[in-house]
Amino acid sequence: MIYIDTEFTEVEIPVPWGHVAGKWYGPADVRPILILHGWLDNAGSYDTLIPLLPKDRISYLAIDLPGHGFSSHIPEGMTYSHYDYLWLIHRIREIYGWPKVSLMGHSLGAVLNFLYTAIFPQDVDMIINLDGMIPMTTADFVTKKLIANISNTTKFMIQHLNPKSQPSYSKEELIERMIASSYGSLSAKDCEYLLRRGIKGSESKPNKFILTSDSRLKSLHVISLSQECYDILLQGINCPILNINSDTKQTAFSKQNISEKSIEDMKKKNPNFQNHKVSGKHHVHLSHPERVSGLITEFVLKYRSVKSKM
Repeated sequence: MIYIDTEFTEVEIPVPWGHVAGKWYGPADVRPILILHGWLDNAGSYDTLIPLLPKDRISYLAIDLPGHGFSSHIPEGMTYSHYDYLWLIHRIREIYGWPKVSLMGHSLGAVLNFLYTAIFPQDVDMIINLDGMIPMTTADFVTKKLIANISNTTKFMIQHLNPKSQPSYSKEELIERMIASSYGSLSAKDCEYLLRRGIKGSESKPNKFILTSDSRLKSLHVISLSQECYDILLQGINCPILNINSDTKQTAFSKQNISEKSIEDMKKKNPNFQNHKVSGKHHVHLSHPERVSGLITEFVLKYRSVKSKM
């Protein structure tokens, strides 16, 4: 299937440490659906999906989270965390003056959707989750992640302070590394969309590229609570939810999207909760967007108000 690029406007949202970059699709006077990508991806993750979604008086804003893509890196000496990204959603709402926010997210982005909506249920009017929702709760994952993050933080901080020491690669090498790190979820073609915002030419090595992402992202500090805590948080979410999971679980982040008990609880409590499974891998929204676009289109047209002005 051939995907045709849809026209968009490149935007820069001012923040105290620089800017957050984004791709705005659709009318500028319509409150957009705010779209969040997965860990170490960028707004290019949605380049094949957005062209298949409804456009009539509907806008989309796919951002590069701080440290990703074209967005500024945070100040030196700092680390990235779920908390910072949750505050970012709140900050963007306040900058644009949105009374409510509509959210779509993949993987990490879907986790942020859930956490933000659980904290501010009155401020979210709809959520679309793609292969992710509730952060990992298993003791093995949480403890290993904690140990790894704390152990590696200093190393990644030092690496960021010395950009000249940042490794450079050929484009072919980068694609091979991306496919391997995604456990085969990404194809070479998929990588091309992410590389549009994910690399820049090396100043010291001709025909080589370096990553635009911040090396400190490798020690992203996550919010990890017990399943009981997340079950309580779920109870406060009343807005329409579309939860789409892939049927192939390859990574630790995609193995536990939402428990069966949580799904049943959401179905009982929220009549506007939808849960679907589609054939594909973790990046199915990028590699085979037609498998999720119909579900998203139906959901958006049903719950997204045409009166959603800025």
